[in-house]
Amino acid sequence: MKNKISHYPAMYLIIFLLGIFADICTADSAPTTLIRFSHSPFPYNESLNTEKPFFDVNEQGRRGHNSLRGGIYWEDERYNDNRVLISTPSHFKPSKPAVIVVYLHGNLATLERDVRDRQSIPEQVAASGLNAILVAPQFALDAQDSSPGNFAGENFFEKFLVEVANKTGKWKRNRDLVKSLRNAKVIIVAYSGGYQAAAAILENGGANDRIAGVILLDALYGREQTFADLFTNNSRRFLISTFTEAARAPNENLKTLLQKNNKNITETLPEKILPGTLSFISLGPDVDHYTLLEGSWVEKPLADILRRVNLSIKK
Repeated sequence: MKNKISHYPAMYLIIFLLGIFADICTADSAPTTLIRFSHSPFPYNESLNTEKPFFDVNEQGRRGHNSLRGGIYWEDERYNDNRVLISTPSHFKPSKPAVIVVYLHGNLATLERDVRDRQSIPEQVAASGLNAILVAPQFALDAQDSSPGNFAGENFFEKFLVEVANKTGKWKRNRDLVKSLRNAKVIIVAYSGGYQAAAAILENGGANDRIAGVILLDALYGREQTFADLFTNNSRRFLISTFTEAARAPNENLKTLLQKNNKNITETLPEKILPGTLSFISLGPDVDHYTLLEGSWVEKPLADILRRVNLSIKK
């Protein structure tokens, strides 16, 4: 009996080490962190000259925003999270041309519960094989509100990208990474209500010269002219817009605006997404908006789109 018992500690140690190894392997596919930023969508530094203030409710000094869909949301509960999710796939090489994938989440979302765990955005970016890092700022916290916050400010997105390079380099303890990301091209990915932040970035962000493309994941419910202007002014950017029936009308409107400028448009997802690609893909009636990124038309929709990107930035 003594000899049998003596084997147990060793067995437990092996199981423990295997568990650690499994955790490391899982994490290494897309190491992810949450970092507090100075240049984040919220807290919102509202201009004193604003005709219609964003925080239009005040109860004994507690500020709130009257959202069209969600009612009153309080600043301290919904608009006070300045964290940004950053993920670097294990195959990422700072020495090679890099891209920054900026993911703009929709309504009723948190970075941990929805972006990281439910939609698995870090894993999807990693699975694409793109030599890219993922950056996902927190907007209104778990609220029915698509407000872009500070991202509507002039040149604010440009400052955000500078901080992305600095904070990511510090996290990874890599100065070369800072240099690589300061000049990296940007792919904007918007899901659902994230189109509001995307439009604000394109209108005022100050970094349009770095934007290589825009991916709209059932994320066009207005602001069509803003998106049309981006692609009218530069034929080297790509646009991929996938949409359910609810977003068909604005997508058809954007197509019409682009066609007026003799833009060639396809209605299928190309095998290679090249500079100048403009594609509108109807997802049909069976795709659910809420679970769009959880294996709707393919197992990993965002990974499937990003793996097709051919801008000389593959691993």
